[in-house]
Formats: sequence, C-alpha cells, structure tokens
Amino acid sequence: MVKQAVILAAGKSTRTYPLTLTIPKPLLRVGYRPNIENLLIGLEASGVERVVIVIGFLGDQICHRLGHSFEGPTVTFVEQLDPKGTGHALKVASRQLREEPFLVLNGDDLLLPAPIYEAARRVPSLIVSPHPQPTRFGMVRVDDGYVGEILEKPKEAEPGSLVSSGAYSLPYEVIPLLDRLKPAPDGELRLTDVMPAVIEKGLHAILSEDGWVPLTYPWDVLIGTHHLLDRWDQATGQGLLPPPEISPEASVSGCLEGPVLVERGALVEPGSKVIGPSLIGEGTRITSGSVIDASVIGSFCFIGPGATVRKSAVMDRVAIGREAFLSWSVISEDCEIGDQVTVRDRHPTGLTVRSVVKGTVVDSGLKQMGCFIAKGVVVGRGSVLFPGVKIWTGRKIPAYAEVVEDISDD
Repeated sequence: MVKQAVILAAGKSTRTYPLTLTIPKPLLRVGYRPNIENLLIGLEASGVERVVIVIGFLGDQICHRLGHSFEGPTVTFVEQLDPKGTGHALKVASRQLREEPFLVLNGDDLLLPAPIYEAARRVPSLIVSPHPQPTRFGMVRVDDGYVGEILEKPKEAEPGSLVSSGAYSLPYEVIPLLDRLKPAPDGELRLTDVMPAVIEKGLHAILSEDGWVPLTYPWDVLIGTHHLLDRWDQATGQGLLPPPEISPEASVSGCLEGPVLVERGALVEPGSKVIGPSLIGEGTRITSGSVIDASVIGSFCFIGPGATVRKSAVMDRVAIGREAFLSWSVISEDCEIGDQVTVRDRHPTGLTVRSVVKGTVVDSGLKQMGCFIAKGVVVGRGSVLFPGVKIWTGRKIPAYAEVVEDISDD
C-alpha cells in the first residue's frame, strides 16, 4: 500500500480566470470545502501518511489554509520557483520523498476517494475516465486492464472516450527517468514524457466512471460542485460533504425541500424556500420570498427578498439584491449583486454556450451556463449579464448595463 503522495499545486491557472486571479486554483471551493482538502481526505482514507504539496502561484495561501497536517497525513510544502512542467515539479518534490512508491495528483482536479484508494493498491497505475470532450486530454487505449497507449489531445475522438486523469501511482524508479529526460522544445519537463517507459513495463488502468472531474475552466467549478451534491449520500460517506441537517444554532422558518444543510447562525426566514441539494453557510440570511435551488451559499451572505439563486455556487460575504435572478453561476467572495440583476443562462437558439478563454473561443459543451464573477465585484441594479460572461476582480458595473462580453483588465 502506498504511504506517500505528491499534490501538484503550483500553476497559475489562467484558464480559470477570473476565479483564480486572487487565489490558487486548489483553494477554489468545490462542494463544501476547497478542492485540495477534498483530495487530502481521499488520501487519508487510502492510508497515505505523508503528502508533499508543490506550491507556486500564491502558494502562501495554501500553506496558511492547511498548515503541516490534515486529518492525519503529515503535509510538507516545497516551492517550484520556476514553473517548468509537471516532471520538473515532481523532481522538486522528490527531495522530500522516501525511495518507495508514491501517488501523484493534480491539486486542481476533483478526484473522489474510491479511485485514489484503488490506485494506492496497484502500482504503477493511472486513473482513467470517460469524458464528453476527450480531445481536451490525453486519450487512453486500455488493453486487458493495462494502459496500451496515451495519445495526447487527439484532433478527433468519440465523446465518452477514456482519457487520462493525470493521477498516478508510480514506483520511485520514475524519478531517475525524469533526471535523464530532456526538456521539451518549450523548456518544460513533462511527466507524461516518461510514461512510454512505464507503459512498456506494465501500467495498470484504474477505470473510474464518475470519480474524476477536471477543473480546467470556470464552469467546471459548477460541474464539480453538482457532481458532489448529486451524490450527497456517497459524498457524506467519503467525508466530502457533511450530512444534510439543520444546525441547532440556525433559525429556519422557511420551507426546506430535499437534502439541505443549514449551518449555525443562518436565518431562513418565513416565506423563503430552499430546495435541495443545497448548502447554506454560517451566518447567512435567506430573506422572505427568496428561492435557493440546488445551490451552495457561503458564509455571511445576504439573499434579498424575492431573489432566486439556482444551480449556482456563491462564496462568502456576498450580498444579492431584491428580485435578482442568478442561474448556473459562480460568485466569488465579497461581491455585491444589485436589485433586479438578471443572469441569463442559455442562448435562445439552444446552442451550447461559448466563452473566450485566453483569447480563444471555447465551447463549454453546456446548454445552460450563467456568469463567473471574481472577488469584490459590484453589479449595479437592473443589469443583465449574458451567458458565459466573466467579470474581473473589483470591477463595478453601472446600473441597467447589458454585459454581453467579458469585463477584464485587458
């Protein structure tokens, strides 16, 4: 059984902008907690005792959040000062590893405990999973339970093809292979470039149908969150979500339907409705006439009278005004959404929503998608935000504006 693991958490994560402008992606909340904590829970359940976390961009926030232990495993931080790829990050981490097998996980992907457990017991192995957009990843051919080939980002692939999650269990002998590996033309040292040698000796394929959600784009935070909420019983058993319950220190006079967690100090006022699966954070006030539907609402938020929040993730200290309508959106900390603000979540044509990421139009593959708002944004009353819009940190949107494209620092 594998006793040590490496979590790669050094990247700047520009594809998830604006959500990761002020925090590293592993600290994005997916479900109930920052995603890196979801990973650590899975590692602890798998018997891992020592975790090395490779940090870089805003890594001090990860150190501050986790400290040097987490529910059992000892945590050590190493810094990748110059981001030169996953192979280079692993070489940096290897100074803290014992000469025995180890797990490698990406700190910015949701990976449920079950596939981690399986990988920890079969070395070497790669966790593979079907994906609706396989051309985004390395497509994997599996022969008799072993990885036969990894084809990096093929131009064409059938939706639902198996892809690499980037999560491995590996023998320590991989480290000397990295030492001998020449960097790619772009200067990066990639872990995937030593995989042909591992495949030749036999790389187990750990198939997980629903245990992996890559968090590549802003909307993947919603996909990962609902992945957990829709499996609440399973996630509770794995320690990823608390059981649905009402804290004795909460005040609930409104209507609750389905599985709902209401934390201490929260107020769910008469005439309001919370439809599960939903989480209501500590000290949050859900006022009369408002509706929370299948959403996560953080701590110390205010949901105004007649407002609707549907299928969304709202972080801490967010105020949402009277009769506002938010759907399929992520709202970061300390935002203010004015009265009667509307977020449109689909195109009238019924086409999938597209969004500009790093100058390139990306098809989300989703027919419903709202907006993604960074920390400290103020949206003026009566404004309308169109599907896929992203708003950068601290921006102020005037009243009655129509926001049809990203508002960034560019």
